[in-house]
Amino acid sequence: MPAASPSAERLYTLDTLRGLAALSVVFWHWQHFFYIGDSPAAFESARQPFFTMLTPLYQYGGLAVQLFFSISGFVFFWLFAQRVAAGSISVRSFVVDRFSRLYPLHLLTFGGVAGLQGIYCIVHGSDFVYLYNDTYHALLNLLLAPAWGLEKGWSYNAPIWSVSVEVLLYALFFIICLAGRWRWLLAVIACGAGLMLYPGSYKVGSGLLCFFAGGLAYAVLWQLRRWGGSGFALLMCGCVTAGAWASQLWLRDTLDVYLVMCLCFPATLTLLAAAGLHWHGLLRSTGWIGDISYSSYLLHFPLQIVFALVFDRLGFDREVFYQPWVMLSFFTVLVPMSLVCHQWVERPAQRWLRHSRLARGRRPEGRAVV
Repeated sequence: MPAASPSAERLYTLDTLRGLAALSVVFWHWQHFFYIGDSPAAFESARQPFFTMLTPLYQYGGLAVQLFFSISGFVFFWLFAQRVAAGSISVRSFVVDRFSRLYPLHLLTFGGVAGLQGIYCIVHGSDFVYLYNDTYHALLNLLLAPAWGLEKGWSYNAPIWSVSVEVLLYALFFIICLAGRWRWLLAVIACGAGLMLYPGSYKVGSGLLCFFAGGLAYAVLWQLRRWGGSGFALLMCGCVTAGAWASQLWLRDTLDVYLVMCLCFPATLTLLAAAGLHWHGLLRSTGWIGDISYSSYLLHFPLQIVFALVFDRLGFDREVFYQPWVMLSFFTVLVPMSLVCHQWVERPAQRWLRHSRLARGRRPEGRAVV
């Protein structure tokens, strides 16, 4: 198992993948526009914009959340595991880093969705898609706990559920890394626990499985680099990834979720990371997509409420959301808004919190953005 981490250079390959995964969730959630209450009404999936080209995203885009978990696990074990094990990262530093990264935008979008849902309810007599927007679920959201099994249903800016699960995963990750060399065995056990919980408790179960599978994927990649160097690792990871996805394609119309989460996603991460380490700066030009991944992920649902309200006000029925020009208009707003939010909300909030009194005694972290 790896005794040290690769240089903490930025892996634009993984950044790009994370950004594309965030946008995949938007396609998966396009069906929201056809909901009445919490279920779609007279919804025809095949009529969605650009369906022929984007069929996998419309059908399986929800799995992008599990891909998020895998990317997080890979990056966290790459950047932090050895440092936590060596005691060079304090609990305070780790908590402040995570809080400053996640909470400001979560709080902003939570408040935005609460206000927009109030307007939508006045106009339509019910909330948009997610209905449990009461005081109890507001408290869960404020505590970043809407996916810990305490919830009665989906609430407020519901995509935050994956971040809620990641908060638990971060805590477990830190504890496991304190075990030193035993952390890899504990990571395997955590994957097994995730398999046992999934799909009954699919939120936490898939989070455990995919996050620690991503961490183990990092361990495999680093070991391959130690054995045979950068080129050897790239070749081996390419072969495994091709074999993993070929196995899935062999199933034809059946998607084996376990195969995808346990093998396809981790293998893909090793290949992209190996490529990024072998060809330094690979996909640098598309790394910005990863920069806005968190913004686009949290902003897309409140923007959907705005689009629904505006098009309703203009006299359109929901059939208009089958039109390609409406989707293009949506992304034309979402992407620049995410760029602005990342530059003028996320980053300033992170800098302020990481230099506040909360962060006294924290140590600087690696260059990669996680």
